[in-house]
Amino acid sequence: MAQKTALVMMNQAPFGNIYYTEGLRAAVGITSGVDENIVTVAYVGDGIYFTLHGVDRKDTERYIATLQKQKARMVVERESLKERGIKERDVATEFEIIPRKELLTFVQKADFVLDF
Repeated sequence: MAQKTALVMMNQAPFGNIYYTEGLRAAVGITSGVDENIVTVAYVGDGIYFTLHGVDRKDTERYIATLQKQKARMVVERESLKERGIKERDVATEFEIIPRKELLTFVQKADFVLDF
């Protein structure tokens, strides 16, 4: 099997459900194995609330650490921040802020997209 490019879209708020934890767990699973697939985790819509300073990420720290070790990109859509009146400086440093246009390029080029 050849290496694939995967995009994991996190678009649900990080409270009241387990989507954000399960999405990160799935992303880690995709990076594993012989082919070590290329993974980008994108936070859009209400999913951006997970990326803010001060959010309790204790239950996902190991997933984030593994993704960083595997050189997965964790990106936040700039327009989702603006639409919610959130300043870019409020995003934690482990997340990269990108414009919607760049995110759309990821969607177009990905071999598969998972939505959480």
